[in-house]
Amino acid sequence: MAATSELLLTLRNPDSGWLATLIVALAEAQADPTFTCHHQSLLANLCNGQPVSLVLRAAALQRSLDFERRLENEHGDLAATG
Repeated sequence: MAATSELLLTLRNPDSGWLATLIVALAEAQADPTFTCHHQSLLANLCNGQPVSLVLRAAALQRSLDFERRLENEHGDLAATG
């Protein structure tokens, strides 16, 4: 509960946009059954101060763009059938 209260207080700060974005993304990921315990462990290691290398950042950006395109295609398919 203390962590939740502290996070809620921190989110009131106008400069907490990145924190808010990461929390929303994490909540979405946790609701996705393909986000495994292994993924959670890797993310926890990264959040514990491990720096993000340029190679990792580039690979993540590419995967993120691919994911965004897939979501757009699925949305387009749903709109066409609806």
